[in-house]
Amino acid sequence: MLTAGLGLFAAVASGCGLRLDRDPAMPELSPVDVLRDAVARSFATTTADGVAAEAIAVLSAAVGPPWDPPDGLAEPVAPPNPDPGPLTAAEGLADAARRVVDASPQLGRGTGPTGVVLADVAVGALLHLDAVDAEAAAAIRADIAPAMRAALDAVEADAAGAAAATPPAPGASADGRAEGEDEHPLVGLVTASHIAEYAYERAAVHLPEDSAARRGAHARLDGLSGVAAIAPTLADGVTVPSNRPAWELDPRPEDAATALAALRAAEDALLAQVWRARGSIPPAVLLSWSDDSARARERADGFQDLRFEVGRRRPEEDG
Repeated sequence: MLTAGLGLFAAVASGCGLRLDRDPAMPELSPVDVLRDAVARSFATTTADGVAAEAIAVLSAAVGPPWDPPDGLAEPVAPPNPDPGPLTAAEGLADAARRVVDASPQLGRGTGPTGVVLADVAVGALLHLDAVDAEAAAAIRADIAPAMRAALDAVEADAAGAAAATPPAPGASADGRAEGEDEHPLVGLVTASHIAEYAYERAAVHLPEDSAARRGAHARLDGLSGVAAIAPTLADGVTVPSNRPAWELDPRPEDAATALAALRAAEDALLAQVWRARGSIPPAVLLSWSDDSARARERADGFQDLRFEVGRRRPEEDG
């Protein structure tokens, strides 16, 4: 699992160390912070048992607690979102995923660490929702493509100068490169997409015809081609790499077991490049690519609640 940082305003929320004779200065929450609070409240009011309860506990821990202003303020401050009513497991999973999908097109040009965590949680919620209310999961996923299209339209408008005032995600440079990095991270994402295509071509012949991974291979190849085509358009100066180098797959597909392992490895490598390029990928696009990859990994016998491991960060470290 990759590691994502999620900065939480824990000290502010708890009121630790605050003087009681005057109100503290309340932090200005970004749209991503407000969304994080909304998702946290969805999980906090969800009641579940069994596998669903375990899943919601994992997802809730990744998101963190709701943001609540300190008690005892002379001028009370309302929390950023109201608490939803009591939710069942299916309702809680759907509500959390829906909030992220609906908000994603408005979250800017790039995805910061907190946005990556929220997308990852939404994808995990949809995977579990498939098991308890597949119809609701399908309805929410049907809105991911329009959200992605809206985000890509905004990128195109920005390139034309219509949205030049929209800043990149916190902690991301203007072109998405890390300090000291020569090659744009989107180049690595394009290469990872091509390698994953090659992995599916090589692996499919070793899988039985009724294998979910083989049945989904054609659609996944189309999706990977889409990633390779879209990624270079998300930033300037992205040199499109060759799609025919001499790749060596590890593990090498030789039978059904190694074929599935190769597909899981390819999806993990792709997601690692998505993380590297997150500063250039709009949240709605990152959400769509993450959901496609997570479902493909599930078909390859690799179901995961979360694709990223959340590392706690102090607020000043969150960029």
